[in-house]
Amino acid sequence: MRKNITRSACNIDNEQGFTLIELIIIIVILGILAVVAMPKYQDMQTEARNAAANGVYGGAQGAVNINHAAKLIGKTTTNITTGTTLLAAMDGTPDGWTVDDTGAAGAVGICVGSGASCDVAAATYSVIISTLETATAKAVLAKGGTVSGW
Repeated sequence: MRKNITRSACNIDNEQGFTLIELIIIIVILGILAVVAMPKYQDMQTEARNAAANGVYGGAQGAVNINHAAKLIGKTTTNITTGTTLLAAMDGTPDGWTVDDTGAAGAVGICVGSGASCDVAAATYSVIISTLETATAKAVLAKGGTVSGW
């Protein structure tokens, strides 16, 4: 027995899929979205470094306050006068940060992005001890540099 194939059984209108034009339009739209989104993703790395550096600065400020309070109640006699004493008060060195102890107030502290040695004046980003701690006054910190090249 032979079946007759009718036109309705082979109806081309029932086939599903995308045409070449539709695929090209989708690819163009995805390309435009990628071009628009790419600069935002590139800025995210700088924003993350900036946030990390500001976090270290905030941690250093907290360590200065705690150290000074401990001195006032007689728990410690250490003054924060160098990058080494600042890191000791912070209870450790943040990853990638080094010490600069070669100078006086305004020229010592900790920095990142300057290689194995640290020079707070030339570092990419630094936490500078602008006023050294004394028996009656706590140390004052300042931020220096930028994280863009780090």
